[in-house]
Amino acid sequence: MELRTRAQAMLDALFAPLPDGEGERLLRALRGDPVLAPLALTSLARRELLSPEDMTDAEHLLVLAESLLQFMEPAGGPGGAEEVLRPQGSEVRDAVAAALESAHPDRAGLEELRRLATRTLRTPASHLDRAGQRRRGAGNSGRKRHC
Repeated sequence: MELRTRAQAMLDALFAPLPDGEGERLLRALRGDPVLAPLALTSLARRELLSPEDMTDAEHLLVLAESLLQFMEPAGGPGGAEEVLRPQGSEVRDAVAAALESAHPDRAGLEELRRLATRTLRTPASHLDRAGQRRRGAGNSGRKRHC
């Protein structure tokens, strides 16, 4: 699994010293990058520079997947994450299934997340594998989500 939290910190470090608006322009430009989009979207959302209403469905899935992958790292990988996920209910199961449908570039990380959910949440692999068979492309829905 890639070190997603380290990559996020590096992107945040690039953002900080840039003068007026250049950091935001950089993050918005990376929003369409096939590898860095999940990190850029997460940074924009954390800084409240991008609201949930301004994200497409595909972008929501990328942010969700990125959040779950970053969650697994400080928890010590799959073993530590199991302890945190085990008491969770169907919301986490649904979030994992949705993240697996994303076009997130860290395919190895998503596969580890699928295995973790299968073991920990007692979710039949078929429920999670079904999501993997219908993976959406990064530009799947140009529609913006209005909540």
